[in-house]
Amino acid sequence: MMYSIEDASTLLPRAWYAYSAGNALMVGMLYAAMFDAQRDIFLIVVGLAAVLGLVVGLYIKYRTEFSPVYSLVMQHYFIVLLGTLGGGSVLSCAMMWAGRPDLRWFAFNANAACMALTLVISILLTARDMGVWDGTNSWRQKIEKYINYSKRQVSPTLTSDTVNYKKFAYPHLIIGAGIGTIPLLFQVFSGNRQNVIFFAAPLLTLTLSYMTFKTIGPAHVRIFLLRKIEKEQGYRFQNADYEKIQELRRGFFLSRWLMKDYRPPINRTPNAKLNKQSTKKQEHSNQG
Repeated sequence: MMYSIEDASTLLPRAWYAYSAGNALMVGMLYAAMFDAQRDIFLIVVGLAAVLGLVVGLYIKYRTEFSPVYSLVMQHYFIVLLGTLGGGSVLSCAMMWAGRPDLRWFAFNANAACMALTLVISILLTARDMGVWDGTNSWRQKIEKYINYSKRQVSPTLTSDTVNYKKFAYPHLIIGAGIGTIPLLFQVFSGNRQNVIFFAAPLLTLTLSYMTFKTIGPAHVRIFLLRKIEKEQGYRFQNADYEKIQELRRGFFLSRWLMKDYRPPINRTPNAKLNKQSTKKQEHSNQG
């Protein structure tokens, strides 16, 4: 998503360790569930994933512009990390706990297929609802209300407005994505009480599919349409809250070395010092 200053205030302080831990957890789950590897190799893989997550987290904390292109890249990152690796790993672990390790890849691929299908359907339906193919360019008005052409800026609410789970549209499609994993129940059901875990498998895929359908798909369409306007204008729009986010970053440890265009925080600028000095002089003169 294109983060606002409010979102950035929550995300940036913990980005470096959140992404590192998230990468390590998801990759570790995948490796443990899908491959029979030695402990040393497992630790190396998890360690590399953690380092990669740390680099991504530091880049997000200090350097990213939270632009439309960034939003598109990070949406794919979350789909792969959480939807595909995370969700698929949990389902694969369920196969192992129920004594059917031979179905691990089937479960993983079924979850990945549901994620991909849900994203494609969401994009197509959102594009249709926004009038992308009706020949009237009615979609342009819906996108341009977020754009300030004079400042070459776009409001971060362009994508955050898609985060709305109260309106449940096209429920049959979302439910169908979750039901797609129910065949797992029939392939492994043998009367063993451990197989009750398979009732959680469709629920997990249903939840991830719903989040993808309601958030990531609509945001994809809006970013694609914004990119179309950018190509027509010949320049890229900047996040309208970028300068506020930059000021937030200047107060972080290591910002002096890692920020792209570091400047001292506002409360430490020469003007602030001059104001303090003039105030002290006035106090001395009044005392005299």
